[in-house]
Amino acid sequence: MPTPDSAAATPSVAAGPMSNSDQSASSSRRHKLLSEALGIVRKPQRALPLLLAVTGDGLRSRTQSTNLYSYATTSVSTEVALPRVIDWITRAQKPDGGIPAYYSLLTGYSKSYPEVTGYIVPTLYDFLHLAGDTGIKDRAERATRWLLSLQMSNGAFPAGLENDGGEPSIFNTGQMLQGLVRAYRETNQADILLAANRAGNWLAEIQQPDGSWSGAGAYQGVPHTYYSMVAWSLALLAEVSKTGAHARAAERNLAWVLAHMRPNGWIDGINLQGYPTFLHFIAYVIQGVLECGILRGTRDAIRAAQQSAWKLLRKFELQKQLLGAYSGSFDSGMTFSCLTGNAQMSCVWLRLSEVTGDLRFLNAALKMNEMLKELLPAHGRNAGGVAGSHPIWGSYQPMRYISWGCKFLADALMLELRLKRSFEASTCAS
Repeated sequence: MPTPDSAAATPSVAAGPMSNSDQSASSSRRHKLLSEALGIVRKPQRALPLLLAVTGDGLRSRTQSTNLYSYATTSVSTEVALPRVIDWITRAQKPDGGIPAYYSLLTGYSKSYPEVTGYIVPTLYDFLHLAGDTGIKDRAERATRWLLSLQMSNGAFPAGLENDGGEPSIFNTGQMLQGLVRAYRETNQADILLAANRAGNWLAEIQQPDGSWSGAGAYQGVPHTYYSMVAWSLALLAEVSKTGAHARAAERNLAWVLAHMRPNGWIDGINLQGYPTFLHFIAYVIQGVLECGILRGTRDAIRAAQQSAWKLLRKFELQKQLLGAYSGSFDSGMTFSCLTGNAQMSCVWLRLSEVTGDLRFLNAALKMNEMLKELLPAHGRNAGGVAGSHPIWGSYQPMRYISWGCKFLADALMLELRLKRSFEASTCAS
């Protein structure tokens, strides 16, 4: 994930039938709100009309409710929504295989982002096997080749966007490792496994004795519990490398993260200095712990992930939404929606339903997916895109459609289809 953006959360604009005078007043209010939220000081004549057009086209009708909780079937089926989300990713991909971090409504596409390109590779292969779209295979292979071209001599991958001259990054290397492991499984190409092993070796070598990662290569130089995603990647690598150092590094970090998970579900040690604790990062911790725990057979990890996921499930069911950011113990937070975090929690709930057989997790995930599908633009440049926040000017990646949001929503929708088809198959068999 790129460095979190900081912008003031802005109330949604009222919706519903409006007279001409009401429309004029509403337009004036939107000018003021958007100007304050974004701090636009350059070229307002170009930017504000663009933003007003966006907020007036399809988004306004969706911001009239205090929440977006869905009780009924969405107007967009998963079978229709999923290809739209994948299409957003493939339209954004550059000829060399890199995938931009985001599309900004103010500045257009960003440069390619190695981290996100890396963990989109497994999503592309999952869609290939689901839909049989052979063009997706070429895209996944081009993305992998682009990643290989970026690896540093020590095995690490850089922080930042393409050609930013970034230093070695622990988190980004871990995220890209997911793509390399999956690409090797799909292609059996030795150079991909070699690159994956070099990345895993570097991560294992620089790990702290307590199992955390900090110092050079860590974001802001401090340890983070959301690096559980790196532990998950090392556990994936261990399955193909058969290297004990990779498995031990995954297990050490998993144990360190588990020590920061409270009985009430809250997670310490996320450590985003100067930023709110966005749901995206909370979900990272839970997902990394859950998936690493499954791979390594660590029941304590699965139970801890289940505890935190259950806490958020109850928040969702009782409050009809998840907040975009939370403070300690989930007692309060910021009222915008972090759509990426929502999609990640759907993935977590679906996997927990699969692992535990608890259909309450499946039920919550289906409701979350319904909500997220309703927010997908149906047409235009960003058709199928996932905004950073809802409303789109919220505090997480404001005024952007983000590639990792599409990745996690695509994963959630594919998990949904897999579980539904499993139920159908078992019903037919019985």
